[in-house]
Amino acid sequence: MGRHFTPWLRRQQARYRYRQALTLIRQGSVEAALGVLPQALDGYPYPADIHIELGKAHWQMENTAAALEHFSAAIALDPTSIRAYGNRGLLYCHQGQNDLALADWQRALEHQPGHALIHYNRGLLYFRQQNYELALADFDAAIAANPNLAEAYLHRGHTHEQLDQPDAAAQDWELALCNDLNLDQARLKLHHRYQAHRDRVLSHRLQAELGLRQQITVVAQYQDDSLRIQVHRPVGVGINYFTLPDQIRALMIKWQLEDVQGFELTGQVQDQPVVEWRGSYKLFQGQPCPPARWHRVLLTAFVIFPPLGIPALACAMNLRQAYQRGDYLAALRASKAIQGLCRAGGIASLTLVTLLVGYWGYQRLYGEPEASAAPAQLAPAEVGSAQSTPVRKPVPVDN
Repeated sequence: MGRHFTPWLRRQQARYRYRQALTLIRQGSVEAALGVLPQALDGYPYPADIHIELGKAHWQMENTAAALEHFSAAIALDPTSIRAYGNRGLLYCHQGQNDLALADWQRALEHQPGHALIHYNRGLLYFRQQNYELALADFDAAIAANPNLAEAYLHRGHTHEQLDQPDAAAQDWELALCNDLNLDQARLKLHHRYQAHRDRVLSHRLQAELGLRQQITVVAQYQDDSLRIQVHRPVGVGINYFTLPDQIRALMIKWQLEDVQGFELTGQVQDQPVVEWRGSYKLFQGQPCPPARWHRVLLTAFVIFPPLGIPALACAMNLRQAYQRGDYLAALRASKAIQGLCRAGGIASLTLVTLLVGYWGYQRLYGEPEASAAPAQLAPAEVGSAQSTPVRKPVPVDN
């Protein structure tokens, strides 16, 4: 009985050492785990798993030679070990031995074709080698095996970007953020895409509204609270740079672009590096304070329609303060709000007066008639009617 008990006890001790080492690794005590893991080799039923964990631990301690030895030992013990091939291939890739890495990953995929992480790692290698078609195929396979693998969406988006497929790239970056909100790369890519789209829209709008000749191109770019506007003209086509800033300023004020307080205008001839015009302009410099319409505000607040006049009064009080602190757009919005509130108050008041006058007129025309104060007269009784007073017979006198 003791003979059978000793191997069983050895296996239980090896399992305990293996679990203990994994706990130490999770706690960050890799060096302590390296002292415990070899003790589990004697008696553990799956020694290849021990060698894989030893290889990963040595790799964390930057002992790559020992890590390779243990991964190779795991493969020798279990030639179908996906983890051993995958980790050894990843280590080869970090060492720059790409052919050996691809060979190990190919062997792993022969045993398990749908392994998401191996497809993902191989896709990264193909991406670095600028082999974008093969990278895209591997990222597709990784996502098919694990639809929640956020990093695969991220790098598939990068691959689509390199293949000049911006819409597909943006869709992948959005999916990456849906699976992991902490992927700052995806968020930054989407932000840059949004900025580029906004710049293109503004450039086309300026090109159309300024009425410049078709040969002249306008490129606008948002920069914090200002715009950078570049104008390129061909040789032989002139631009009036003295009036152009005022035209741009008028359009900016009309469009009321949020958070834009100024612009920088640069002009140059196409295909020439020399700048012929450069100037910085405040967007609202010299603009008068928008009207507060105090007489209409007071009339609406205290006479016409107070429920809308009081908010108009508050807007009028804030308008001057916004203009004095340099927030021209807020002052302009307050002026427009005052105009709208006063107009709405006038319409509401006129509607109420119209309804009241209409109701009073209706009552005058179709109301109940007033009761007469004269006493009612009785109609004369008809002769022979049943209700007429009977005629008495004469009474004879006895005496």
